[in-house]
Amino acid sequence: MLEKNLRKDAEKRRQVILEKAAALFAEYGVEHVSMRQIAREAGVGQGTLYRSYNNKGELCWDLIGESCIQNYDRIQSFLGDHTSSPIKDRLETALLYHLESLETHSPVLAAIQANSGGDEQQNVPFYSEHYESIHSVIVQLLNEVAKKTENLDLDPVFTADAIMAILRPDVYIFQRQHRGYSPEEIKNKLFHVFIEPLFHK
Repeated sequence: MLEKNLRKDAEKRRQVILEKAAALFAEYGVEHVSMRQIAREAGVGQGTLYRSYNNKGELCWDLIGESCIQNYDRIQSFLGDHTSSPIKDRLETALLYHLESLETHSPVLAAIQANSGGDEQQNVPFYSEHYESIHSVIVQLLNEVAKKTENLDLDPVFTADAIMAILRPDVYIFQRQHRGYSPEEIKNKLFHVFIEPLFHK
């Protein structure tokens, strides 16, 4: 019972930290908020905060973690409700939802890059799980395309790998900030390269 209560207290503290961090980020911008400010607003000591997160990048990953799960649930819900819709529509909508999630969290994702050199996502378990979950959805949809289209030379796993490489957070941020592409342009180019050729054979 004691261990259970300790877990509940830790989870409650985590939720308060994330809530206060999100509010500070929204008000001041991620880059202008320090871990010290977050600890103060959350009513915890800096030592407590740093025992949970080594840096702001890790906190940012946790902040978007639950949202990633919600995005996956949104995709699954759409696919479950539209099993009879054209496969092209389902594939594009699944990718669109993921793109929307990336855009929503682009300021936080940029902060992650700034605080971790852009490689921290490789060491965050939830990101790996989220990557695999979205990847599996794309593979499933591409397998359906391959089965329904004659004479289509398609490797669903390789193609899903290529799509997810483009949708890496660091690549998305690079395209937005350095290439100057808008979210709409990224979506259109992604569909043009990977989706349209599958349906014009």
